[in-house]
Amino acid sequence: MTSLPLVSVIIPCYNAENFVESAVRSIMEQTYSNLEIIVINDCSSDNTGEILKRLAEEDPRIKYIENEQNLKLPKTLNKGINLAKGDYIARMDSDDISLPVRLEKQVEFMLSNKNIDIVGCNMQHMDVYSRRLLYRSHMSTEHNDIIKKMAWKCELVHPSILAKRNFFIDLKGFNEEIAYAEDYELWIRAILLNKKFSNLDDVLLYYRIHCDQMSSNNLKHLAVIRGFLLQAFRKTKKIRYLLGFFIQTKAFFFIRNIVNLFRR
Repeated sequence: MTSLPLVSVIIPCYNAENFVESAVRSIMEQTYSNLEIIVINDCSSDNTGEILKRLAEEDPRIKYIENEQNLKLPKTLNKGINLAKGDYIARMDSDDISLPVRLEKQVEFMLSNKNIDIVGCNMQHMDVYSRRLLYRSHMSTEHNDIIKKMAWKCELVHPSILAKRNFFIDLKGFNEEIAYAEDYELWIRAILLNKKFSNLDDVLLYYRIHCDQMSSNNLKHLAVIRGFLLQAFRKTKKIRYLLGFFIQTKAFFFIRNIVNLFRR
């Protein structure tokens, strides 16, 4: 497969010692082998760095990078993008699992659909014990459906995406000024630049759910998304973004009430 395009897979890692080896190995064991695997240790205080160094010694495709200071996710992702040499750039999180055929299917799709700039896939939830849960996503596969629904829900699973290198170059990477919903903000900017989206209908990612994910961080996440939607409405005057703002506002107050209930 060396004649096929090089794919750079960016895996930011922070205090992920319990899951990072299985996550990285799921990329090492992909059926698509022409890979550059960029693992970036964002100043972890656990054994994440040692695990990544050992894996890098095992597989020459792995490039181990260690941040001198904790840069957080958007800056770390942009660092990975700037280091990437691939024709395509793929994302992976340090606690998820990619199915073996994920990248092969995504590259095949992109080669057959030259008009598409970025492709994701469906995912199935798993818990901290790697037990698969009942929930699986049902993302839209067609560009027009994706951009319509993006006004009120995220129609791309961030760690599932593979995009053309120029997708990130044209957008100048992730917004480093925000701490939440950096992926959603990028998708909205991409829509405004007329980038083309798609999803494979297959479940090609196991997405790990942690018990602490239902927290006040959800409120911050929703607050940021509401801001993005208002900006998109001001720029485009498309009513779907305004409707999305009101939908997210309703969700914001619902979750806030739930969080406050558990704090009593």
